[in-house]
Amino acid sequence: MAIVLFALTTDEFTTDDIGDSFEKMNAVARYADQRLEAAANSRALPTPPAVLADQRDLRFALVMTGVSQVFLVALVIMVARQGFSGFVRQTGMDQINPGRIWLIAGCVILAYAGTFLYSIAAAATGISWLEPTSTVPAAVIRDDTTFAITGIVTLIGAPLSEEMFFRGLVFSGLSRWGTIIAALISGFMFSLVHFDPGSFIPFVGIALLIGWIYWRRGSLWDSIAFHFLFNATSFAIMAATR
Repeated sequence: MAIVLFALTTDEFTTDDIGDSFEKMNAVARYADQRLEAAANSRALPTPPAVLADQRDLRFALVMTGVSQVFLVALVIMVARQGFSGFVRQTGMDQINPGRIWLIAGCVILAYAGTFLYSIAAAATGISWLEPTSTVPAAVIRDDTTFAITGIVTLIGAPLSEEMFFRGLVFSGLSRWGTIIAALISGFMFSLVHFDPGSFIPFVGIALLIGWIYWRRGSLWDSIAFHFLFNATSFAIMAATR
């Protein structure tokens, strides 16, 4: 709601670039034609197009995302009606086993390989909306502050809040109907909230894998570790392109 209200109070709320390099060049070319025409006819010059994301808008959206993650954690604790300590015990968060990190890292590699193969298959179909796209705007790499906030939101906020909700609350709560049903429903919900049609199928697969890790190991820290490592890999790739 805060993001929507902020967008309504600004002339242009731009949190991402308008497209690839060709779309940017086309927008600049159209603006140049409009400016020449306006100058030739003594009209007011047109407003330059918002080709690149506004870092202020982008930072605001990221901060509000972080705030929503905090509220999501509070919501999970409240809905679980066990108190924080009760939720920790119920989800196995009082058990930490660093030795499991190798299995989790292997699952992350498997998830990335599966996503890569899916991307190739989706591209071969020629249907653009089937191809996965990053859920984090590429424009975050242009500003140090924006990039730092992105790191906090994706590496800390997302793994904790999303795993507490989708695995700790939804998956655990639906397990009485069967592990498969719980994994599928929580997986579909997890995939939908990322708002990318191309990522829906691979994210469902990833969510099922995370659900299996949580069910197999019995500690939410394992699924949080998977989520962190998966996001950290993507974040590292973005950092390498700066």
